[in-house]
Amino acid sequence: MSPLAIVIVVLLGMVAALASYISRLYAEFGKILSREVQENLDAWEEQIEPHLGLTREHAAISALVAQQLSLGLMALLFGAVVFDRGPHVGRPTTLEIVQAVLGVVLVVVFCNQVIPWLLFERTEGRWAVRLMWPIRLLLWGMTPVTVIIRFFFSIAALAEEPVTAEEEAAGDVEALLEAGEEEGILKEEDRDLVRSAVEFGDKLVREVMTPRPRVFAVRDTMTLEQFLVQLRDHNYSRVPVYAGTLDNVTGIAFAHDLLQIADAEASTRTVASIQRVAAFVPETKRGYELLREMQREKQHMRIVIDEYGGVSGLVTIEDLLEQIVGDIRDEHETEVPVENPQREPGGSWLVPGSFAADQLGDLFQEPLDLGEGYEATTVGGLVSEIEGRIPLAGEVVMLEPTGLRLEVVASTDRRVERVRVFPLEAREETDTRGQSRMEG
Repeated sequence: MSPLAIVIVVLLGMVAALASYISRLYAEFGKILSREVQENLDAWEEQIEPHLGLTREHAAISALVAQQLSLGLMALLFGAVVFDRGPHVGRPTTLEIVQAVLGVVLVVVFCNQVIPWLLFERTEGRWAVRLMWPIRLLLWGMTPVTVIIRFFFSIAALAEEPVTAEEEAAGDVEALLEAGEEEGILKEEDRDLVRSAVEFGDKLVREVMTPRPRVFAVRDTMTLEQFLVQLRDHNYSRVPVYAGTLDNVTGIAFAHDLLQIADAEASTRTVASIQRVAAFVPETKRGYELLREMQREKQHMRIVIDEYGGVSGLVTIEDLLEQIVGDIRDEHETEVPVENPQREPGGSWLVPGSFAADQLGDLFQEPLDLGEGYEATTVGGLVSEIEGRIPLAGEVVMLEPTGLRLEVVASTDRRVERVRVFPLEAREETDTRGQSRMEG
C-alpha cells in the first residue's frame, strides 16, 4: 500500500471513529446516567446544536451517515489497492485477499467500536467537550446531507398527525421507564407503578368515583340505633347523610362518632345529630388535583356532583390511591366477584356494565383508541350511548373505531348490568348475531 493510501486510510479511520463517537453520545441521551456523564453530555449538546442549527435527531443521523460513508470509502480503498494492480502485475493471491479483508475488518472494528467505547466508558463523556471543534467541523461538513435529511423529514411530517404536548410528555416518560428497566434500575413492578401514576394524571373524578347506584347512604331522620344496625351489615366507616333524596346530601356520618353515643340515647337521637359537614367536588375535576386537595385538607370522602348540581356518586381517598397502587382491601372487606371480568371460551370477556371503558384494551393486551366521540366512561354507558337508549339483553352493538363487538347479556330498565366483549378477530363470528338487530 502506497504512503498516500495509508494517509487516506488513517484520515478515514479518524473520521469514522469520530462519527461513531458522536453516534454513541446521541445514543446515551434518554438513558439513566450518572451526574458527571449527564453534565458532560449536556455541556457538549449546548455547544453543538445551537451553533450548527441542528436538532438532536438531525445531528445523530448526520453523524451516522458520516460514519457509514467513511467506512465504505475505506473498504473501497482496500479493494482498489488489492485488485487494481496494473496491467503488468498478476491477479492477487488468496493470501493477499484474506489480508485485505482482515485489514478492513480490524480497521472497522477498531474505529467503529473500540475507540468510541474507550472514549466514552473510560472518560465518562469528558472527551465530548475536548473534541468539540473536530465534532463541529465534521457535522458542518455534512451540511449538504443534513439539508437533504431535513427535506425528507419535512415531507414525512406532513403525513403525520400533530402530537399534543401531553402525548409527547407521555412518550418521554415511557422512554425513561424503558431505559430505567434496561439499566436494571427499575423493576417491572416499579415501572408499572410509575406508569399507573402517569395515567392517573389524565383521569377525571367521574372515572374513579363510586357511581350513584352503588352509593350507600342513610336518611337524616334515621335513629342512631337503626344506623348502627346498618353499619354492622355494610361495614362502612363513613356514610353520606341525605334529606329527602340523595341529591340533597346534608353531611357525612362517622362510625367513630356513633360509638361515643350512650346506648340510652341511640334510640332517640337521629343521624342528623352526629353528621359532619360534607365536601363536594365536580365530576370533571382531575383525580390527581383532588388527591392533593384531600391530603391537604385531611379529608377522606367527597360527594361528586354533576353539572346540574345533582349527586352522581362519591369518591374516597382510597379510590384515588387504588388508581396508582391497585386494589386496596382490608381484612374486613369481602371479594366482589361480580365486578371482575371473566374470560370465556373463544376469547371473549364477560364484564360488568361498570367496567371502565379505557381498560378494554387491557383485556386483549393491545392498545385501543376510543376516539373523542364518546362521553361515557363505562362499558355499560358506552352501549347505552351508542344506542341512544338502554338496550335489551341479546342486542349487539359495534364500538367504533375499535371494531369491538359488545353484546348485552343482562340489563334492567335503568342500566346495562353485563356485557360480553368479543375480540377483534371474532368479528365475523358475531356478524350473524347482530345482523337481525341492524336490519331492524
